[in-house]
Amino acid sequence: MVAPLTPTQRRVLDFLREFVERHRFAPTAAEIAGRFGIAVKNGFYYLELLERKGYIRRKRHHPRRIEFVGENLSRRAVRVPVLGRVPAGGPREAIEEVEGELLLDPDLVGKGEVFSLRVKGDSMTGAHVCDGDHVLVRSQADAEDGEIVVAVIDGEATVKRFRRSKGRVRLEAANPAY
Repeated sequence: MVAPLTPTQRRVLDFLREFVERHRFAPTAAEIAGRFGIAVKNGFYYLELLERKGYIRRKRHHPRRIEFVGENLSRRAVRVPVLGRVPAGGPREAIEEVEGELLLDPDLVGKGEVFSLRVKGDSMTGAHVCDGDHVLVRSQADAEDGEIVVAVIDGEATVKRFRRSKGRVRLEAANPAY
């Protein structure tokens, strides 16, 4: 159970959440201080207090990374549908069946429509994508070189690393056995 917040503490927490949603990283103590017209040391104080009360978790050695925990995640959680399985091996027909949903932090999901697929196979273990893992997928027409993608070619889907070279596209496994 998290400790209750004063109205000012709630405003600081709401500011942190809005800032992270807008910028994809947390504000500094100086930015908190500037927003509320307080000293920088008080910005640090509010960060420490919100962490102590169980509302945030700061990442050591990464001052701009904050994880929202406790009641905040369940209240803000995004429902991501699990639409079936995708092979991580040779391309095969994607199996599309609604298997359920995942409740995820919106900071993890990002913007736009996202769904999840369960990985079947081991061709991507070198990229830490293992059999049984869930991958988050955002439908889009193109990808950047080096991104891990779920590619659908002629109705068959596979999880691979996207490579572009000399005007050609290659899908690459992350397991030397493939």
